Amino acid sequence: MKLSKLQTIAFLIAMLAMVLAACGGGASATAAPATSAPSTDGGDEPTGEAGGSEEIFDADPEVLMKTMGVSDASQVNEVVLAAMYRAGLPVSDEMAAKALECWREKVCDTGTGGPITVALADGFGENLWREVTHMEMVLQALTYPEIGRIIYTTAMFDTQQAIADIRGLIAQDVDIIVGFPDAGDALLPVVQEATDAGVIYVTHSYGVLGDGSAYFSSISEDVCLLGQEFARILNEEVGTGKVAFLGGTPGNPLSAYWQSCEQPELGSGLELVGVADTFWTREGTFEAMSGFLSAHPDLAGVSYEAAGSFMGGLSAYEAAGLPVNLVLTLRTDETVLFCEWVDMGQPDEFKIFFGSGGNYQSRIALTAAMMHLNGYDVPNSIVIPPYIQPVNESHCYPDLPDDASISSMVPHDVVRAMYP
Repeated sequence: MKLSKLQTIAFLIAMLAMVLAACGGGASATAAPATSAPSTDGGDEPTGEAGGSEEIFDADPEVLMKTMGVSDASQVNEVVLAAMYRAGLPVSDEMAAKALECWREKVCDTGTGGPITVALADGFGENLWREVTHMEMVLQALTYPEIGRIIYTTAMFDTQQAIADIRGLIAQDVDIIVGFPDAGDALLPVVQEATDAGVIYVTHSYGVLGDGSAYFSSISEDVCLLGQEFARILNEEVGTGKVAFLGGTPGNPLSAYWQSCEQPELGSGLELVGVADTFWTREGTFEAMSGFLSAHPDLAGVSYEAAGSFMGGLSAYEAAGLPVNLVLTLRTDETVLFCEWVDMGQPDEFKIFFGSGGNYQSRIALTAAMMHLNGYDVPNSIVIPPYIQPVNESHCYPDLPDDASISSMVPHDVVRAMYP
């Protein structure tokens, strides 16, 4: 009888678990061999069917609060809890060194001899947010001894390259692809090819494609609720005036979705004067904000994703000779903007409200795929509640690189080693 790809993987995982046990590598908090069906009673140590890593759902409450502002574990899916348990495990010097090696290399051998190959296929990886998100997935992968190889690709905003990257990963017989599909539905055919080839494709950070049927699962915060929260804040803090929306790459589903949910919730006193793409860069943000300020120097509110990229927005104010009299709502939490706000004297007229950087979502995507391999029941969509808070001086971390996310689970010493 010919085994399917998943059956073959399950058999190899079981063999690896037996070898580890025979060598004295018995069950541990990070990756114990699992031999029974998944638990459905919410216990701390349910196990999967495939003989691979068991998952522990007892995530540290401090990790849940730091990453997504969750004070009650019942607010999130068990896949999230399993991923965040692993995210909160200590990172040894040896693990940090291996993570840095794998982060720097396009293809990396983890040293475990595990049969699983995983990949991060990025539509664009050339900014610090994407690079830290890459590191989050690498660190998560290193908690699974079944994972023997990690591959990374970036398409650099080229849709045809993104398609070629996924086809190349299929040809390399990868088992799991974690993806941020910047090109949107243009990737649906090749993602379907991956699924048809037996690859488990999981998107993160609201990389939703089509109706979701072409791939295994997607991970995101409730992006519509995020947009509605942005509107609530602008309604309360601005009330009457002009507002604008900034987005990332043209056509990306993340920007389009929160904007479509925010716009109808804006109060009658607010006038939406425009929407602009920025490519989530400071340069793009400078250009977009320069255009808005030229036409609307009395702009009162802006909603956007990228905190770090809004440094370009501040440069636009400076170039225009205008004071920063603005209510800014943001999805992410790069510390550079918060340190700049502190350096500005924490002005009352410049109000910042921000959410979670979400780098950790690549961890959840990987854990969702691994749990599926190990026999757990994983939903097609995993949604995280949004988290919005006002800025204060504690959000400035001058010892970190400018665009480091304060909610990231990458240890600070590892982040600093990434950017010596």
